[in-house]
Amino acid sequence: MKKLKKIESLSDQAFELLREAILNNVLEPGKLYSATEIGEWVGASRTPIREAAQQLANIGLVRVERNRGIRILPTSLKDLLESFQIRLMLEVPLVRKVAMIRTEDDLKALNTAYHNLFKAAEADDAKATLQADKEYHSALLKIAAVERALTIIDNTRNTVLLSGPSTIPHSRTCLEAFEDHQELHKAILNGDPDTAGKEMERHIINTARLLVTQESSSRENWNDTDILEQFSWIHK
Repeated sequence: MKKLKKIESLSDQAFELLREAILNNVLEPGKLYSATEIGEWVGASRTPIREAAQQLANIGLVRVERNRGIRILPTSLKDLLESFQIRLMLEVPLVRKVAMIRTEDDLKALNTAYHNLFKAAEADDAKATLQADKEYHSALLKIAAVERALTIIDNTRNTVLLSGPSTIPHSRTCLEAFEDHQELHKAILNGDPDTAGKEMERHIINTARLLVTQESSSRENWNDTDILEQFSWIHK
């Protein structure tokens, strides 16, 4: 694990390093770590580690257990479904707004992100496709200029990452993942908010369905649940 650099607060650096380690499964979900143990890994004392742990607890990545340590929280089926529900509630209206307000400069930046997603998918590079997918969604939603919503969405996407393997390449190919964005992107270019909202809704529900079906086969206490039923109170 990387050592800390003394440029910003040690607790902020520790937060970023630990967040990255959790999302990349360097720290094992469900396992309890002592503050001393983690501090030795990242090169910090117990105080910044405790502060970083509290930040991580605030976004649902760990639980601080008094006099015991820091437990990395695994993602449950309930957590995963709630994450997709939150994405539906926020991202659908946000892309409607994006379709209505996007400028030519916005479209240039978005087209660049879309092209990068295509190139990664065309190369059949799963890791690069996942990163480009995240960057495309970030570029898209950034246009809406609702910062708090973007922070919430980023945290919910972290929950999905913690669920384990992504749908790429286990349930769909890189190109299939890219193609799942095509109609959404076209709607944004055309300035069509209704279609943009419907396509984002379809995209999120499709991703949820693929991931839950994929993970249900190997997880205890996970059922291959009816995704449409879980989201029926949100979408029409």
